[in-house]
Amino acid sequence: MTNCPYCNQKMRCGYIHNQTQPVQWIPDGIKPSAWRGGLAKGAVQLGEDSFWFDSKAAAFYCPSCKVVIIPAE
Repeated sequence: MTNCPYCNQKMRCGYIHNQTQPVQWIPDGIKPSAWRGGLAKGAVQLGEDSFWFDSKAAAFYCPSCKVVIIPAE
């Protein structure tokens, strides 16, 4: 678990996903929605829906600050 660099509260682990849904942060353990344009349970939408991309990256979300941090590997 990582602490938020802005408020020092614990951040939630998850990932960024984009396939046929809007770009969204999804909590660990939750699968993306099966419906085109749908958000997963507990997801935070980050961008527009795109048909062409299917990617995900590890990311941390601070619900207090509304900040998503994506570590570079």
